[in-house]
Order: sequence, then C-alpha cells, then structure tokens
Amino acid sequence: MDIQRAVVQKPLWRKYWYVAPIVIALMATFSLKNVLGNASYIVERNALVTAKVEQGNFKVNVRATGVLKPLNIRWVSSQVSGRVEQVFVKAGAAVNKGDMLIQLSNPELHRELETARWELVAKQAESHAAYVSLESQMVDLENAVLSGDLNYQSAKLKLDAETSLIKQGNATVSALDYQKSKLAVKQQMQNWQAQQKKLDKMKSNMTATKTAQQARIGLVRNNYQRMQEQVESLQVRSSTAGIVQQVSLELGERAHVGDSVALVADQQSLFAELQVQEVRVRDIVIGQPVVVDTRTSEILGVITRIDPAVKAGMVLVDVKLTGSLPSEARPELTVDGLIEISNIDNALYVKRPVFAPRHTNTKLYKVTDDQQFAKKQSVSLGQSSVNRIQILSGLMLGDEVIISDTTRWQEHSEIKIN
Repeated sequence: MDIQRAVVQKPLWRKYWYVAPIVIALMATFSLKNVLGNASYIVERNALVTAKVEQGNFKVNVRATGVLKPLNIRWVSSQVSGRVEQVFVKAGAAVNKGDMLIQLSNPELHRELETARWELVAKQAESHAAYVSLESQMVDLENAVLSGDLNYQSAKLKLDAETSLIKQGNATVSALDYQKSKLAVKQQMQNWQAQQKKLDKMKSNMTATKTAQQARIGLVRNNYQRMQEQVESLQVRSSTAGIVQQVSLELGERAHVGDSVALVADQQSLFAELQVQEVRVRDIVIGQPVVVDTRTSEILGVITRIDPAVKAGMVLVDVKLTGSLPSEARPELTVDGLIEISNIDNALYVKRPVFAPRHTNTKLYKVTDDQQFAKKQSVSLGQSSVNRIQILSGLMLGDEVIISDTTRWQEHSEIKIN
C-alpha cells in the first residue's frame, strides 16, 4: 500500500542561494570600478616624480665637463748637458722671465770655454802681426813710388834742358846724349808707373787680407761666444713669466741636451677645454656664449674652437674666457660648462622626463586633475636643454606629467596613483 508523503517547501534563500554572491560580486566590482576607474596598475605616490608644463623663455643649453688650461704654456728645456747642482724652484712657485730655475754643472764646458778664449786671443795676435807686415811692405812700396817719381822728374829736367840747348843751336849736347836722355826719361816714367801699380795691388791685397783675417777671427769669436752661451746655459732660466707647474729634474740627476726641465704656465691667461657628447656637437658653433662654473664662481666665455676628431664619444671644445678670473682659477681645475645653443620665446616646456629624446613623438603619463590617475598621452617633443624639454603638442600649460622612470608599467594605458 502506498504511503502518501507530505511535500515540504524549500526556503527561498536555499532555492536562490547563488543570487547573494552575484550581488556581492557586482557590488564589489562597482566599488572597485569607482576606486580604480579604467586603471590596470597601481603605483605608490611616493615612487613618482611629476612636473607641470610651464610657458616662457626657453633656453636650449648643452652641459659639458672639462678643465681649465693655460693659454701660454712653455716647457723649459736644457740647452747643454750637465749634472743638477741646485734646484731653485718647486711646483707652484711664481717666476718671472729670466728667473733661474736650476743650476747645472759641467767642468768640461768651462775648459772648452777657456780653450776657445785663448784661440781667439792667438788668432787676433796672428792677424795683427800679418797686418803689420803688410803695412811695412806698403811703406816700402810707397817709398819706391816716391823714388821713381823723383828719378822721373830728374831725368825729365835733364831732357828739357838738353832740348832747349839744341833748339838754340848749342853744340855742347851731342845727338847721342840727347837720345840717351830721352830713353832715360821713358825708363824712369815706366818704372814710376810700375811702382804705382804695385802700390795699388798692395792696397787691394791689404784689404782682402784684412777681410780674410776678420772672417777667421769672426769664426773663432763665434765659437768663443757659443761656448760662453753654453756655460751661461748651465743656469737654466725661465723663458716666460708664470707659475711653475712641474719640475722634471732632481738634485744630482744628469740632464742631457733637449731634456725638459720645468713646465711654466701663465695662470692669468686660461681657457676652458670642455668635453661635449658627439650627438650634441652638431648644435654647437663657434661664437656661442658659455657659462663656465668652477663650483664657487661663474665665468663668461665664448666658443673659439671645435675639435674635428671624436675620442671615446666626446669632442673637445675650447672656450675663451671673457670674464675676470676668480682667485680659485688655476690650470687643470675641473669645471662645468653651460653652452647656450638657442633662446626660444614663449615656449611650452617641462622638466625633462626619463627616456624622452628631443625631436621625437613619445607617450607620457598625464596626471588627472584629481591626482588619482595618470593616463598615457601622445606628446611631440622639440628642443631639449640640460634638464628641460620643449613641448610642441599634446600638452597644455599647467598639465602635470610623470617624469620619473615608467618602464615597469609602460604596457598600461592608465594607472592608479595610490
């Protein structure tokens, strides 16, 4: 026999138990949506660095490091060999032109100088003796010319007298004697002329001999003066005024001809040698203004030279310092240079974000007005300075963007700032 069972109704909460979790999930999703919005990544606020877009005068600068170099620098070298007997200066000493730096000793040079001096004295004595001998011969020739002149005048007087007698018809003078007198006059005249020629030749010989003797004496004198200069060069002196940068020789050391003795630099005429990255050199031209920072002072300058070579990704740029030098300025002082490339009026710019090259289109995270979110924004960048970059499009005055490193969430188009 069948037994009829009573039908028991299930409570509604058991029948529709899944509705509550769904409602809770929907409410949680709605709440999370209100909190996160469309953001798919959460970033701590203290891990971000932001900056606002500004507008105004935008100076495009290139920063470079370098050192101060002396414009006038001289290596003082040894002109002779010798041993260092005394050192008068050390690095850092101020010297004037002609001040003694090092005293060398070389006894052999002193002996050679004495030998050269006696050679000069001997050559001068020889020359004087030879000239005196020629002068004696000159006196003899002058006497011979005078004697020949007198003999010629005497023979001519006799011929003139005989000629007068013959014209008067006086027979005391024979024709033979008359012809002999004429011949004697001719002989005496030729002898006189010959003596005159000898005298002229002797004068020319004396002039030539004197010139030759003077040349020989000059050669010996030059050798003596050269030895004097070498002995004087044992006193190594500064060739310019300035500050001693380096002394290469020590007491007792042997110096050879041409060895560097000391480095002297003019500390009042310095220039800056900056190292610029090769990618920024294309913006630099000669004549651009530069501010050189010595860490305690700033010096104005202009670019005067750009090295054509690239070394280790750097290009050397010389800067002439037009401003007055501060007291701390000295050779090899490390400095920073700020090169002004251009000046853009009324430009939009922002502090330079990480990984934001100039003249590119990039995406930056723009912070919302409520400071709760940051959304990716396409931005066109222009010129860049040391720590700022120009905004060509994509942002407006007052917009705030994240400038710190965003590589960890680059795949997210919107982030939540917690």
